[in-house]
Amino acid sequence: MGSVWTLARKEIRQIFLSPIAYAFFIVFVFFVTTLFFRSFFLAGQTTMGRFFGFFPMAFAIVIPGLTMRMWAEERKQGTLEFLLTSPIETWHIVFGKFIGGLTLVAACLLLTLLAPWTVARYGDLDPGPVWGGYLAAVLMGGTFIAVGMFFSAFTQDQIVSFLATVSVLVCLVLLGESFFREEFGTGRFAGLARVISPSTHFQSMGRGVIDLGDVYYFVGIAALFLYGNVRVIDLRRWR
Repeated sequence: MGSVWTLARKEIRQIFLSPIAYAFFIVFVFFVTTLFFRSFFLAGQTTMGRFFGFFPMAFAIVIPGLTMRMWAEERKQGTLEFLLTSPIETWHIVFGKFIGGLTLVAACLLLTLLAPWTVARYGDLDPGPVWGGYLAAVLMGGTFIAVGMFFSAFTQDQIVSFLATVSVLVCLVLLGESFFREEFGTGRFAGLARVISPSTHFQSMGRGVIDLGDVYYFVGIAALFLYGNVRVIDLRRWR
């Protein structure tokens, strides 16, 4: 596991030395906090439901901007071939990059703690949904990073990787939104859409009730795409 942490530290350094990390912080934090406080002061309710409600779509848009460079940057610097010809196992490389990306997401979430602190000052804030929302955000962020890494492994073009990842994630998020349920009612397709949408599981955990089924969903999807990422990189190794 030593090689995983070494690669993770290398990825974290690369992320924080590039403008992409600070763009990620600014866009995400500004987006969710601005939209939330615009409605919070009008509603006058000490609840974080609206705040966390912006997370799925915000992550679906900004996380692909982070993952699109993960493999392309290695090709640009000429270090990918070195990694592929080294004795380091492929899953170590993939998991190291995954931890690096997840660290950035966790740091970004820390910057949003000002929001619940502000809300708590205006009344009695129930901590359960807050903790549940942040746990769900970490799990969802990790899942979206795994999806983005998978698509970025297929192409050298960062824009193609970004567009492919955004398209998939936005579609999955929209499947769990209320307007989609109203459009398709309670049919079998609508039920399936709710099950496969990360929005559904995120909203469930955001209510403060941690259902293991929701945790398994995020962990399972992330593991599936990380495994796919390993297989794609292995194909490059064999070639």
